[in-house]
Amino acid sequence: MKVVFNTNCFISCIGKRSRYRNVFDEFLKEGYTLCVSTEILLEYEEIFSVKWGTRSPRIC
Repeated sequence: MKVVFNTNCFISCIGKRSRYRNVFDEFLKEGYTLCVSTEILLEYEEIFSVKWGTRSPRIC
């Protein structure tokens, strides 16, 4: 199966105590293929960097 993770969904399922952790665990076990584009990867990078403190939020 091929999937695309919305950035918010990705953040929601990464935490070890998340109620959605099974989604991320299945990804780690290669239970499905994560489909991404360059734009999606850049969005993941931006949001994850802000969330985990490696970059300040971009203000428009």
